[in-house]
Amino acid sequence: MKQALERWRLVAPTLGLDPDAYRHKLIWQKDEPSRSHIVLRMKGTPVLIIKQVTLASSGKSLTETVDALRDAHLRLRDHDKAHAPEVLFSSESGDFIVMTEATGRTFEDHLNKGRAHGPMLKRAGAWLSAFHSSGSLEVRTYQPRFMVEHVERVLQKIRDVPAHVAEPELFIACCEEIPRLAKAAEGQQTLSATKHGDFNIRNILLGPNGETGLDFKPHSSAPVGFDIVRFLMDYAELFQPLPNGNLLSQDTLDAFFDGYTVLGRDDPAVRFLPYVQLLNDWRAIPVDPDNRSWRQSIRLENITALARSACGTT
Repeated sequence: MKQALERWRLVAPTLGLDPDAYRHKLIWQKDEPSRSHIVLRMKGTPVLIIKQVTLASSGKSLTETVDALRDAHLRLRDHDKAHAPEVLFSSESGDFIVMTEATGRTFEDHLNKGRAHGPMLKRAGAWLSAFHSSGSLEVRTYQPRFMVEHVERVLQKIRDVPAHVAEPELFIACCEEIPRLAKAAEGQQTLSATKHGDFNIRNILLGPNGETGLDFKPHSSAPVGFDIVRFLMDYAELFQPLPNGNLLSQDTLDAFFDGYTVLGRDDPAVRFLPYVQLLNDWRAIPVDPDNRSWRQSIRLENITALARSACGTT
């Protein structure tokens, strides 16, 4: 934090601001082996957010991330309800940025405070719809084989060393369902757009002035189902009441697609990718219960319940 505040004192005058007129509050800190970052809220006029990233292996991805955020802001700046923060300053390497504060609470915070799920899902869907449609949309023929090959590689690893994943027998049974599910989606039309890249229930703020997307990944284009499914499965694995025989309930899909209008729930990627996302999220959870956070423990409990229901296992 000390380094971030020292850099702020140097940057603030270049923005026409007095650094001493601001008070700081730590709102996020995460340390990982290859990357750590800190986020500070700077209370003053205007209220600002500082983000500093350290220990990144490559500065290129940081600058590309800043470019993606700037692009999202430009694309959405004239939208009434859908927003992205404005970057006011970025270091040359992208490891230190100052941006405008977005108002509101995260989707997750709203649900933790007891807000009804349906209206929140609709608002999240509306933001993503605005973001995807703010750029070019390309009609594509959906080809799930890349995901099938990915799952086949994962399946072989778990068969070789079952101890690498929690509940390996159930995990393997779900992997074995992927080729059948992929076949039902193959060759159908979908739409491709610029991805958010990490659209989850903590990366969107819902406030009185609309919805704001956060933490965009570097530019890439893919079927819109990737962003949709990333968000909906994050929700399903933590908050959704368990559906019967599906990963995503009808209530979840009804509410989200009441806001998301670029395409509908029958899109092939939307139907297929939840199963792949479930497996990816599953593998990310530590096998040893002592190494799991409370959030990971809840997620694993819900993932295995979803897997037993949707993959036809008991």
